[in-house]
Amino acid sequence: MVKQSPEAAPKKLVKSSLKETLLVVGVVAAITIGYFLFATKPPVPQPTNQPFSGHEGMGEMGAGMPNLPEDYEGLVAAGDHNMNQNNFAIAAECYKRALAIDGSSPDVRTDFGSCLYGMGLPDRALEEFRAVKENFPLHGVSRFNMGVVFYEQSNSDSARYYLAKYLELEPTGKAAEQARNYLNELGI
Repeated sequence: MVKQSPEAAPKKLVKSSLKETLLVVGVVAAITIGYFLFATKPPVPQPTNQPFSGHEGMGEMGAGMPNLPEDYEGLVAAGDHNMNQNNFAIAAECYKRALAIDGSSPDVRTDFGSCLYGMGLPDRALEEFRAVKENFPLHGVSRFNMGVVFYEQSNSDSARYYLAKYLELEPTGKAAEQARNYLNELGI
């Protein structure tokens, strides 16, 4: 067996430490890159009867609900607040309870549908938007939201129809420019 000189031992330790350092730096770099690749969120519904353009899953309705108001106005206000915070499950529960008290508001039903969509439930969202369309044929934002759902489901014909219907109802509405952008992307 060959003996190492005392000078050789520290060099080996330095090399070993350098390898460990490079390994740690590599792991940190991989974690950082992974975070930026997977932590970006898609667009989310905008607050209170606003048109939306994306969704973010937020779990099931009713799961872990805080104490919610019991009156209509309080529920709608809590729904609006939670929707602004992207707490779609809580907001949806608030709107659902408000609609059980008084189901006559197309805006609350549209917000409820937007929250359902934000929770990753596009078919349920479409049911709510259709209910608004049937009961309030001049309500534009629900049509816009239907167009967005169909757009994101790659159902181009339905997306075109509902986005164009929105522009017919609200040519200068709050989502008119966004509707035109979607239609341009669809080739209209």
